[in-house]
Amino acid sequence: MTIQSYLSSLLGTGENISKGVMDLIDAVGKPRLKVALISYYYQKPTISGVGIHVQNLAKYLVKHNCEVHIFCHGDEDGFYKDNGAIIHTIGKILTSVSDNFSKKRLEYDIFESEVVKEIIRENSRKKFDIIHTHGALTKATFIIRKVYNIKWVHTFHAIEKLRVKKLSNEERQFEDLISWIEHTVNYCDGAIFVSNDLLKEGEKTYKLKSKVIIPNGVDLKLFDYSPITNKNVLFIGRFSKDKGIDILPKLIPPIMSVKDATFTAVCPYGAVDGELKEIREYIQKMQDRYWERLKIIDKPQNQEVLKELYRNCQVYIQPSKYESFGLCILEAMATGRPVVAFKVGGIPEVTGDSGFVLANREGFIYKVKELLENKKECVRMGKKANKRAKNFDWNLIAQKTIKYYEEVKK
Repeated sequence: MTIQSYLSSLLGTGENISKGVMDLIDAVGKPRLKVALISYYYQKPTISGVGIHVQNLAKYLVKHNCEVHIFCHGDEDGFYKDNGAIIHTIGKILTSVSDNFSKKRLEYDIFESEVVKEIIRENSRKKFDIIHTHGALTKATFIIRKVYNIKWVHTFHAIEKLRVKKLSNEERQFEDLISWIEHTVNYCDGAIFVSNDLLKEGEKTYKLKSKVIIPNGVDLKLFDYSPITNKNVLFIGRFSKDKGIDILPKLIPPIMSVKDATFTAVCPYGAVDGELKEIREYIQKMQDRYWERLKIIDKPQNQEVLKELYRNCQVYIQPSKYESFGLCILEAMATGRPVVAFKVGGIPEVTGDSGFVLANREGFIYKVKELLENKKECVRMGKKANKRAKNFDWNLIAQKTIKYYEEVKK
């Protein structure tokens, strides 16, 4: 008698067994997958959408009976447990490169070299069933895949060789290096794309053995519906041109022209050079002009803080020039906020008919001002957005991911 049939005989069948019990029976009956998640970003708090995705994926894979190991960067080498997952941190290597963007590329490369060693050590204890990479760092897994023949799944959160074209002049100097590294994904056993738009771009760019669309998820227990109380516009994103940071100086004055309106931007930045430095200085002048009405948060915030920021806004904006999905858009929708964004990448797939996607800056600004002056419309659209967000429950996303792991593993 199988475990499933034994439990069923004890608990009853059909309508007598709750969905929760059936999930337990399925979990107990399935072999436990050992999964390695590789992401430079994981440590909390992080502004990286990839980092937040991996945090949630790990948590829900554990809930569905997987043994999860995460390999990420940290202040020092170490191990700890987080939501049942085992975190392997790779300590920062201080480099003597003064240019911030060159320093970051070098740190990525050193990180991957250390990841190879860490995965080999852990694999010697018990072999991994799946190595799942996130972001542009794929060299380490390409090497391990060739040597140890462990199945490799890669999630495309972006096509890096396309995204880099939207960055500053300083960041684009690594375009050839990024394209060369990302070419290794041609050797993965399975590819996950977070949107249909991204899949189409991926099919043009790479020859992949297997591919599937599995969108980002949202933690509906954390990001739940909340009534609108404040006349505030919110933006969350990296201090980068692909996130539309260079558009903010043009958006802020029109927003400030609306009576009692405020603007909050969470856009962490470190040492910035060239174009980005000029943009930061311009925004600083606006802060001096508008005082409390304009709040710039320049440090990463944890998910609990972001939850409150979503709740304290009336309109969420995403002026990205490149966006394969838009995780912050989904979190804002779950909170019950109308979203105004540019019509790029996977954004229309996320918002559906419960958000506003515009083709140009003038239309974007007009819609933001219109919504600030029409709270009733914001409430109506926010309720639609909240309902749509439930299609992206992390429980569903984790189940789809495990199913794909099992297909790739065969």
